[in-house]
Amino acid sequence: MLNTEHSYIEAGYRCARARLERDEARANHWRRWFTQAQYLEKEHDRAEARRLFDRGYADAQPARRGVL
Repeated sequence: MLNTEHSYIEAGYRCARARLERDEARANHWRRWFTQAQYLEKEHDRAEARRLFDRGYADAQPARRGVL
């Protein structure tokens, strides 16, 4: 992979935090960064980059209580 795993996780996390703070401009920045970085990856690494971004995005979400 061209970028580190941490880079993709961090981008997902920052995108989600921006959305939670209702800052769509910042969220779009991180989403575009990810899209461009993912495009530069070799095809077999793109799915892993997506998984890492999604993991970072999920890490930023508040825990839901009482949801099964």
